[in-house]
Amino acid sequence: MSIYYEAATVIVFGFAVLRLAGKKVMAEMTTLEMVTVLSIGTVIGHAVTENELWKTLIVIVIFVSILIVFQILALKFPWVEKVIIGRATLVIRDGRIVERNLKKLRMTMEQLELRLRRNGISNLSDVRTATIEVDGRIGYELVESAQPLTRGQAEQLLALLKVRTPPADVDHTLFEQIRKTDG
Repeated sequence: MSIYYEAATVIVFGFAVLRLAGKKVMAEMTTLEMVTVLSIGTVIGHAVTENELWKTLIVIVIFVSILIVFQILALKFPWVEKVIIGRATLVIRDGRIVERNLKKLRMTMEQLELRLRRNGISNLSDVRTATIEVDGRIGYELVESAQPLTRGQAEQLLALLKVRTPPADVDHTLFEQIRKTDG
């Protein structure tokens, strides 16, 4: 078999199998999913150089099958999810850093503060709770006074002040004039 045929077959097959594994695998990977994808990549690399196409395809199917079995088990049994996938770890409670949990995560205060700043949070006192999720991202809940104002809340405030708001169906965008002239 030609190396070009084998390379194309392995890539197409790997793509198809990863699509079967689900969108979640490619979007926000857990440790198990990342290890599976990296393993598939390693096997694909060996397949092209070692000329063993069928073994490679079988190994890829085994990897993805194991991943899917673990995901199904994690849905059915919470303890499997905790052991295999993990759980979110609380790092801020009522505006105070939970240092014990930061140490478990081997995360510095500066790393936590960086993640908060990337989400537009500049004061710890604005955070009711924050967690490091299983995919490594930060999840947070702001205290009520730090939460953004919604359009509905703004309309309620304006109604209390008896200020007339434009109807929601009227287009008041920056492009209104352009639409009228280029219509």
